[in-house]
Amino acid sequence: MRKALSIGVLALAVGGCSLTKPEEEPAYIKATAVEGRVERIERQSDAMLELQRQQEAMQAELRRLRGELEEAQHEAKSSKDQQRDLYADLDKRLGAVEARVQAIGNPPAGGAATVAGNDKDAYQAALDKLKFRDYAGAEKALLDFMGSFPQSALVDNAQYWLGETYYVMRRYPDAVEAFGRVLHDHPDSRKVPDALLKLGYSEYELQRFREARQYLAKLIKGYPDTPAATEAQQRLKRMDAEHH
Repeated sequence: MRKALSIGVLALAVGGCSLTKPEEEPAYIKATAVEGRVERIERQSDAMLELQRQQEAMQAELRRLRGELEEAQHEAKSSKDQQRDLYADLDKRLGAVEARVQAIGNPPAGGAATVAGNDKDAYQAALDKLKFRDYAGAEKALLDFMGSFPQSALVDNAQYWLGETYYVMRRYPDAVEAFGRVLHDHPDSRKVPDALLKLGYSEYELQRFREARQYLAKLIKGYPDTPAATEAQQRLKRMDAEHH
């Protein structure tokens, strides 16, 4: 009797196991849970990779924009510095010329003025127009002066200031021609170093950097102790920094 009862219990146990559905099996449930977690992790990984790609693209765009901003700031500063240096240089040179003209017009006691006629007045009138930024008027006045007083001791200065007038008006080819005539027609003039400097500047503005370097180097070699040579050295350093 006991043996029969044991056999019956065993049969019921086996029968109960055979009645369990596959999706209710613990191993199946565990495997399904693991698979779900894997799928979630894969989706999260894909999302993180996409976010990383977007972040890298945004960082690249940010670097590009920063580069453009720095370039624009540099160009704006260079232009501003150039204009400030130009006017400061012009005022300084005009002051020096005015002082020399004043000395010519008022020679020491016992001496005599070396310039006769109205050339001094005509020259001063042209400089006044330039000083007050009447560049078109200055151009005409300087040309009239040189045409009316070709033998004046101030012709070389007038030729130089004609070049300055063109330079300020950004007529760089005309400036190159005017400064070049100072070198050609008045090789012994005290304006030669300044003319070489402005020839270099004018060629620079025309983006003819090789010619600009040649004029600046000629100035430094031929007139090393002049203020113009110091300015030439500074411009060459700037060109080196700009890789020109």
